[in-house]
Parts: sequence; C-alpha cells; structure tokens
Amino acid sequence: MKNKTLLFLFLAGMAFLSSCVSMNKYKALEKDYQGVYSQRALLNDEVNALSRENVALKERVRTLENQMVDMQQLTAERDELEREIKGLRDRILKINADRDKETSGMSKQMQADQEALLLKEDELHENMRQLQKMRDEMEERNSRLMELEAILARKDSAVNALKAKVSDALLGFEGKGLTVVQKNGKVYVSMEDKLLFRSGSYDIDPKGAEAIRELARVLAKNADINVMIEGHTDDLPYRSSSADMKDNWDLSVKRATTVVRTLLQNKDIDPKRVIASGHSEYVPLDPEKTAAARQKNRRTEIILTPKLDELLSVLESN
Repeated sequence: MKNKTLLFLFLAGMAFLSSCVSMNKYKALEKDYQGVYSQRALLNDEVNALSRENVALKERVRTLENQMVDMQQLTAERDELEREIKGLRDRILKINADRDKETSGMSKQMQADQEALLLKEDELHENMRQLQKMRDEMEERNSRLMELEAILARKDSAVNALKAKVSDALLGFEGKGLTVVQKNGKVYVSMEDKLLFRSGSYDIDPKGAEAIRELARVLAKNADINVMIEGHTDDLPYRSSSADMKDNWDLSVKRATTVVRTLLQNKDIDPKRVIASGHSEYVPLDPEKTAAARQKNRRTEIILTPKLDELLSVLESN
C-alpha cells in the first residue's frame, strides 16, 4: 500500500512538471509569434510607403516628360530622379533580403515593384537620349547662329567702310544737292535733280556726271558691292513732245538708265552688278503738295549693298 502511494505521488509530480514545461514553451512560442507579427506589420507599412513613393515617382516622371522643353530643369529633375531611384533600389534590395522570410504574396509584390522600376528606368534612358538629341540640335543651331552673326558683323563692317569711302570721294558735292547716308545695312547716295538733270530732262548735267564718275572709281575698287539706281519724280504731270516719253514713269526710268550708263563708262564695273529702276512719283520723301516738297522728291538714289552670297549660302544650308 505504501508503495502504491509513492508511485502515485511520483506520477503526479511528473505530470505537474510536464505541464509546466509545456506552458513555458507555449509562452515562448507566443512571444516569438508576436515578434514575427510585429516585424511583418512594419514590413507591410514600409511596402505601402514604398508603393506610395512609387506612385509619386510615376507622377514626377510624367511631369518630367511634359517639361522636356526646359532642358536645364529636365537635367536637374533627371539627376534627382536618379538619386531617388538609387535610394529606392537600395531599399528594395534590403526588403528583398527580408522578403525571403515572409510570405510568397509579398515576394510577388516586390517583384512587380522592381519590374515597374525597370520600366521607368527604360523610360528615363529614352528621355535622356531625347535630351541629348535636343542638345546636339541646339548646339548645331547655336553654331549656325554664331556663323550668321559673324557674317552680319563682317557685312556691317563692310557697309561702314563703304560709307566712309563714298563720303570721302563725294565730299566736295555734299551740301550741293547730294547726301550720303547709311541705313538698313545699305549706303544711300541721294542726288537732287538740281545736281543731275534739268527740269523734264534726262540729259545729265556735267557737274552731276563728275559726281557719278567719282562714285564709279570707288565702286570699281569694291567689286563685292551691288548697285541699284532708282529714279524718282514729283507728282506734277510730265509733258513732252517726244514720242518715247509719255509720263513720269518714262522720265524716272530714263534718268536711272542715264546714271547707269555714266557709271559704266568705268570699264572696271561689271554691268551684272547694276540695276536701274524708276518709281515715278509714287515713293515721295515728302507727301506735301508744295514746291519745296516736290523739289525734295525729284531725286535719283544710288543704293549700294554688299553681296550676301555667303549669308544666303549659310541660310540655304539650314
């Protein structure tokens, strides 16, 4: 009987000890489970934050695509985006390391995010290629612009030099019905009728012919100058008994061609450089119907223009 009692006490003690060990193991496992659950919640929060960041990045990329015209801003945005992408990639790599310890669903989400990131990287590379293309085109346009500016500067310098030469050559005639002015990239030599022609005539006056010959000497030494001679009359009707002269149109053209022939007496001037035209009374300097205004309007203008072959060649190549 005593032995049975001892056996019963021994078995009861063993059961009690076994129960305590199981309870402690359960609590330890429950604690581990809570830790894993908390870590998983933190990872889910971080994944959600990364998803929001990914959406924000997509929006910024769309904004970047709409602002391609502003290359400096695009470059700054691109650099910032690359830094953010690098940071995002590093964080994704870290999450991928932790992801192996989590569920397969989380793994799929990370894979989708990574694929989306790669897609955006491809888009960024394409944008960078387009940006470089735009830069190349802009550099080419700037090169063309600098070339044109250099040509225009040479042209302006040539016009200034030509004006000085013409003014020096015709110095004795200025103030006597002759003026030399520079405007619109051209040199205008304007001669009033009192210097060149008698009223209603297209026979050149000797004093005027002398001024034309002086100008011809300058033009003979500057073969890159085109010459336009324009005849202008006043608004009074032209009356003549000559069969070949009907009106102010005829008179203005005849006076222009008379000046051309006087210029071409200098054999060093190529006739291909010279153009004669008449405007009759339709381009007046003064529209008033007074004697002073009409005298001002009766004139012959010799317009000197540097040849623009070099400039036109550059423009055509564009």
